[in-house]
Amino acid sequence: MSAVSVVADPPSWLRTFWSELDARDAREKQSIDIVVSQNRLLESCSSLRDKNEELEKLVASLRIQNAEALRNAALSQDTGAQENTKRTFELEKQISDLNLERVEVYRRVVELMDGIKTYEEKIKQAQAEIVSLSTRLKQTTTQLNDCTALIKEKDNVIQILRDELATHQLELSQLEEQMKVKDERLKTMEGENAELVKRWMELKQEEAARMNEANEFVENALKTKTLMIDAARRGSLSPQLSTRDLLGELRGKDRSPVRSFLPNAAVKKWSAHDGEINCIQISRDGSTIATGGNDKRVILYDAYSCSPRTSLAGSLQAVMSVSFNLTGEMILGTSNDNSAKIWNVSTGRLRHTLTGHIGKVYSAKFTDSNKVVSGSHDRTIKIWDLGKGFCMRTIFTLSSCNDLSVLDGDGTVIVSGHLDNNVRLWDSRTGNQIREITGIHHGQVTAVDVSPDGTYIMTTSRDNTIKLMDVRMYDVVAVFNHDRFRVGMNWSKSCFSPDTMYIASGSADGALYFWQLNPLKMGSGISNTNGTPEIIMKDQHRGSICGAVWGPMGGSTVYSADKDRGIVMWGST
Repeated sequence: MSAVSVVADPPSWLRTFWSELDARDAREKQSIDIVVSQNRLLESCSSLRDKNEELEKLVASLRIQNAEALRNAALSQDTGAQENTKRTFELEKQISDLNLERVEVYRRVVELMDGIKTYEEKIKQAQAEIVSLSTRLKQTTTQLNDCTALIKEKDNVIQILRDELATHQLELSQLEEQMKVKDERLKTMEGENAELVKRWMELKQEEAARMNEANEFVENALKTKTLMIDAARRGSLSPQLSTRDLLGELRGKDRSPVRSFLPNAAVKKWSAHDGEINCIQISRDGSTIATGGNDKRVILYDAYSCSPRTSLAGSLQAVMSVSFNLTGEMILGTSNDNSAKIWNVSTGRLRHTLTGHIGKVYSAKFTDSNKVVSGSHDRTIKIWDLGKGFCMRTIFTLSSCNDLSVLDGDGTVIVSGHLDNNVRLWDSRTGNQIREITGIHHGQVTAVDVSPDGTYIMTTSRDNTIKLMDVRMYDVVAVFNHDRFRVGMNWSKSCFSPDTMYIASGSADGALYFWQLNPLKMGSGISNTNGTPEIIMKDQHRGSICGAVWGPMGGSTVYSADKDRGIVMWGST
């Protein structure tokens, strides 16, 4: 009670507990009063029994005296008949009174015995109630201990939040000082900018004049080319076009859309790293592959020849995920050393080290606005500004983040998958949660990905299912599974094809599964719940597949990696 009494205003459950204790004391006191009354009745009954025995002895003595008196009366009938008769009458009256008194005593004894039985029943009921109250007391004590432990845990969380608040306040004060300096610089730069705009407008006018001249030249050249083609057709000859003319025609035509096909064979296979491979990724132009592993390295490969280019070091523990930026000039790797690192792809030099998480960093993505979004086992998502070199915002996610992705290029909306089987969406500008999607999986979410056309969110889970959600309604529109499909790791990744026609995902048995999304693309809304993939590629991986990536230029080129250091390039023969 001393630990709780320091609280100025005790909570409602503690007041309820105290009131139940007071009620129990009152009931137990009533039981004690019953026992005391019973003891008094027993003492009274015992005294009445003793008195009854004395009266019975007295009656017996009087009877003896009466008999003797009768004998004496018979002997002295002649001498004292009147006195003896009087004495006999008095004795008989005393006997009658004693008999009446004895009857009254018996009646009172019977009443006392009945009272004793009634009190004994009350005592049994009170004892049963005492046992019930003791059980409730034990349960309440257990709840009190649990609540006390919960309060301690909440106090620890509050202390952590206070420390985080103090850190943010310190960062805010530093940012305010930096803002003052930058405001001064901004004023200076505004003046310089006005001068530059003026000079730029002059240059633009000169450039516009040159462009007008060039347009006139191109129009004249096109007219000449048309005349040459017409002349060649009339003469049944093929016109000989120059390389520059052909390039101009190609630029003028619309490019055909990207199309993907299912692979049917393993094109190349090789081993990498000195330990297990945890992740694989491909650059947006499809020229470079990157893998990260337990040997603390990120290795870059040529996507066409599959030969290694560069090995990037700097992480202190295993690399858990890799990601390229939009131009492919930088690569991001997250590590179990609670940090994320960014390297220059061409030089292999370490550009940034992002520290601030207090748990393993499982995933991170670039945005198109020179920012990085990272998710960690410490139940936070952090947004980093690479231009300024510090953390812009910390979002508390309530559960460990296994993977994340961004719904748009600027990273305005972040989608994250968590250890508690749920998917959450966040507004990166405010740090507020937009939506929490629960109940779609029965195991922790290992990966989340957004389709290239931005219409679907794909989730992979340890419940051995892949689910597709409509971004507009957040409804599950398709479920992909198979009897032998097993998600082998807590960071296993799946991928879309560039045209959002297929899904590829690796299994714990080393098989690569492909499902088709064509019914969804046609708008039929058919859910693939029969567990039938389009194709299963086997016999190339020896261990659990950690991830698969599809070549961004379409076709049938797919890369997959397993934890036993194997990488396979799939394609068509």
